[in-house]
Amino acid sequence: MKMHRLAAVCLLSLLALAAPQLSWAVPRTLDELTAAAEKGEAEAQYRLGQIYLRGIDVPKNPRKSYELIKHAADQGHAEALAAVGYFYAQGIVVEKDLTEAAAWFRKGAVKGGAKAQFNLGQAIAYGRGVPADEAEGVRWIQMAAGQNLPNAIYALGEFAFYGKFGRPQDYQEAFRFFLQAAEADYASAQNMVGVFYKDGLIDRKIDIAQAETWFRKAAEQGDAKAQSNLGHSLGPEGPDATKHVEALKWLLLANRAGEVMAVKTLSIITPHLPPAEIAEARKQASAFRPRPSASDLN
Repeated sequence: MKMHRLAAVCLLSLLALAAPQLSWAVPRTLDELTAAAEKGEAEAQYRLGQIYLRGIDVPKNPRKSYELIKHAADQGHAEALAAVGYFYAQGIVVEKDLTEAAAWFRKGAVKGGAKAQFNLGQAIAYGRGVPADEAEGVRWIQMAAGQNLPNAIYALGEFAFYGKFGRPQDYQEAFRFFLQAAEADYASAQNMVGVFYKDGLIDRKIDIAQAETWFRKAAEQGDAKAQSNLGHSLGPEGPDATKHVEALKWLLLANRAGEVMAVKTLSIITPHLPPAEIAEARKQASAFRPRPSASDLN
């Protein structure tokens, strides 16, 4: 079948919040973190809360995560303050309350927390729980980007890509921001760098090999759009039969997440594919486990 031209990820309506991320400045074991948290160390409480929220080497436990992070926030831990806001923004454990979320983001932002600054900027720019003020929102996001937060750098790339918030559309500037975030292993940015290479958005130069390299980096982290883009690029019905199973695997994974293009493509091609290829691709998709992002480990 004829493959659809890649779309440039999602429309820019609401950027994703910066979720609590792992922070391993001084690596410690789970037992060491637990012991330190029980002694009241805010940093350990925050890190342990991250682990339980995401289910890393332990069963996911959002309530325990919230309790640990709230203890750290009560001690003034900047990113823990932002993380409490995240719980309110998402309605996890606590009732969803965007006004309360924004208040927590601000507490962490004024203390210099990069994720808090980013989330506060998002809230203000889009009027989520606070009156909308695009200029003020962007200012906070730029502050977070100044601390090298990949989420914020990626957001600045989207502003340039779409010509958002009074900025002219500028693919060169967008690519610079996307590449900076991508090199920090931020999956959404890696996918966008792949889109730039796939569609020749920089100097009209198409580089499929580079595109697939960046799509793969993001796909391996579980990014559904990158999985779809990689699957389409490899081609489940393309001329290279050695790539068919892998291409189908990535499309199946994207389909599992509801990615629109993957869903559409599979509905068309699946009836015509060899059963053995489908079975092997499903086996590989079932065995897939996303790798942790290096951007979460800073």
